[in-house]
Amino acid sequence: MRVMLTVWPQMCHLYPVIPYAQALQNAGHEVVVAGPPGAVEHVVAAGLTAVVTRGDEAPQSAQDWSRDDLVTDHAELARLADALGVAPADRDNWDVFYQFLLFGVKFHLPPRPSADNLSLVEFARAWQPDLVLWDPWFPAGAVAARASGAAHARILMAPDYSGWAVQRFADARAAGTHEANPLAAAMAPLAERYGVEVDDELLLGQWTIDPMPEGMRLPVDASSLPVRWIPYNGGGEKPEWLYRRPERPRVALSVGVSTRLYFKGEWRTPKIFDAVSDLDIELVATLNKDQLEGVTRIPDNVRTVDYVPLVQLLPTCSASINHGSSGTFWTSVAANLPQLVADTDERQGQAITGEGEDAQFVIPERHILSKLAAKYIVDNGAGLRLDHQTQSVDEIRTSIVKLLEDPSFKDGANSVHDEWLAKPTPAGIVADLEKLTARHRRRG
Repeated sequence: MRVMLTVWPQMCHLYPVIPYAQALQNAGHEVVVAGPPGAVEHVVAAGLTAVVTRGDEAPQSAQDWSRDDLVTDHAELARLADALGVAPADRDNWDVFYQFLLFGVKFHLPPRPSADNLSLVEFARAWQPDLVLWDPWFPAGAVAARASGAAHARILMAPDYSGWAVQRFADARAAGTHEANPLAAAMAPLAERYGVEVDDELLLGQWTIDPMPEGMRLPVDASSLPVRWIPYNGGGEKPEWLYRRPERPRVALSVGVSTRLYFKGEWRTPKIFDAVSDLDIELVATLNKDQLEGVTRIPDNVRTVDYVPLVQLLPTCSASINHGSSGTFWTSVAANLPQLVADTDERQGQAITGEGEDAQFVIPERHILSKLAAKYIVDNGAGLRLDHQTQSVDEIRTSIVKLLEDPSFKDGANSVHDEWLAKPTPAGIVADLEKLTARHRRRG
């Protein structure tokens, strides 16, 4: 069968879907990864076929965000949360959906359908895929599927925030409260261009490929296909210092690709460096020069490396310190490591601040997934939570020592690893995808 995958054109969204594309291709299916420019070289490097959708628009600048309704209206955020009856315990999920996921969706679904999206749909109509797999942050793929008669499903890269929000709007309607779903509103212009109805199937796919463990799933009434998250970090030459096992405990520090790409400085690093400075361990910090800006001292037992694939580094480590993103979290799980997950007690910060020439994208001091990731790790005895805003250097040092010396954390990591192993790999769900495609595609 012909399969089209489409994702937000950044590595942190592309890399999680590469194992699915490779599994389908290795099973003999014709696979393409289609979307705007931005990830083509990484698609090709993975041995896959890229289709670049072309547009005539200039790239969006920060000053375009207000025009395209990307800047969060905090009064509307609070009003909708109250109208939908979002409980305080669920407010973080609502903030992630409204401030971050909607930003991603609307960034590539402007009020007037973009040439990029029109090109994507026209490619699907011409190529006639049997199955479209799409990123929840890039739902133009759902419109392309419906317009071409293909079956379609979402690939989750985090808990199902969009499904959770759709459920909240449905529950509110059933209770007599009728509020417009901003996700549906964002998809409407492109869908209407092709006569596609904006319904729950368009918003959530005909089914969902879900790698999340039970302890990190949100309550969503949608058909899902469980799968094992297979870490993919791209290729790279193994450095000589990774040839041999370390002589003392090695701990990895990774804080993700977004700060690397867009910002200077890293607010957690100075405390962590101070915490390990007098420990008999080796800390490998995957930080580039921009991320190290503001760090005044790098201890002798800290090795800073601009980049090394985590799939090469983590199997040599005894523990992982990370920011709770899916990529680093799951690579740590796959390596069977206890984790120290960075999280804070603050409300999820806004994605965009300022207006006009002063508009800018900001990264909060915690990852959107960190709260659920930290809770899952702590609940399973597989690690601890690190709060750089409230914990002292001594407290962080104590946590690192506990991870390395208390065998219960390794037992917890083993349990989490076993849960991960119990799920089928992407190759193991290919037959399910074939059957679901035959059932749901709307032609032939």
